[in-house]
Amino acid sequence: MNDQQPSNRLTQGPVGTVLRRQATPFGVSLIAIFSFEAIDLFFISRLGDAPLAAVSFTFPVIWLIYAIGIGFEAAAASCVSRAVGRDDERLARRLTTDTVVLASAVALGLCLVGLATIKPLFTVLGATEELLPLISEYMTTWYWVAPVDVALWSSLASIRARGNTLLESKIITSAALLNLVLDPLLIFGLFGFPELGVRGAALATVIATSAMLLFTLYHLHFRLKVYASPLARFSVVLDSWKHMLVIAIPAMITNAIIPVSSAIVVALVPAYG
Repeated sequence: MNDQQPSNRLTQGPVGTVLRRQATPFGVSLIAIFSFEAIDLFFISRLGDAPLAAVSFTFPVIWLIYAIGIGFEAAAASCVSRAVGRDDERLARRLTTDTVVLASAVALGLCLVGLATIKPLFTVLGATEELLPLISEYMTTWYWVAPVDVALWSSLASIRARGNTLLESKIITSAALLNLVLDPLLIFGLFGFPELGVRGAALATVIATSAMLLFTLYHLHFRLKVYASPLARFSVVLDSWKHMLVIAIPAMITNAIIPVSSAIVVALVPAYG
């Protein structure tokens, strides 16, 4: 079967069937995404109360970065799907490439800022001196997930925009399963692996996500052939970014409300003991 066929199926057949075919794999993808933190917490809880509390402090920051990634993902899905719908494959490739490049650059910037502000940021959030070393141990590794994750989500959105939610689901579920396997190996040092504690949980996420990103980039470039040259004129790239940011920024703000609210609550709770 041709890789381009799924996009054609979006306009064929009963509406209910099309919705189920698209929504079911996407629902599985969401469950797999949420499972990363749940799996990490399950194994980290075996290390004791302090490691569990330390990692729990990081969630508002992690989900704030995820909110930015979701914004780029929504923009990629919307812009690319409209280009595909107009049968403008050249524009679809341009938007796919430019969105992934910008999203990765923004996430890398956040990663570097995050690495430089771990102690002051989590001190403001109310972390104690006992927890700060554990938080630093976890986040110095996890922050490198940010550019990988955002690039992965933006790339997967371009696959979904072509109607192939099943491939997206397989990729994300595979990453979640790989994280499930790596977590106990790297946290507890099983079968000759190094015992890394909370850092091992973050490293497992980095490895699992990076592996899936490499597979996704390979599939997009060599199978679907949906990437354009990143060396286009800057005016062309800037035009793509403008179209994308009109959707991405409101989506980021909407999805940032919950992690920002959680951060405020986390910062207030220590004041009450």
